[in-house]
Amino acid sequence: MAGAPRKKMVGRYEVGWTIGHGSFGKVKFAIDADTGVPVAMKVLDKATILNHRMLQQVAAPPSPSLDPSTLSSSH
Repeated sequence: MAGAPRKKMVGRYEVGWTIGHGSFGKVKFAIDADTGVPVAMKVLDKATILNHRMLQQVAAPPSPSLDPSTLSSSH
């Protein structure tokens, strides 16, 4: 029985494809389900963060320096 594919939701964000990746996690394309605004979502590997004792850096509030309107949707 095939149904419609389920959307991956994290909070109010619909998560899409991987934009990039690094040592501590991935950056995913996401869309704010309430406003439709595209954003980049950083997904960190919890085990790596804990092993490197980086919890204080990760727990800081997100930086508003990135403007979602500059995000390219080339995929």
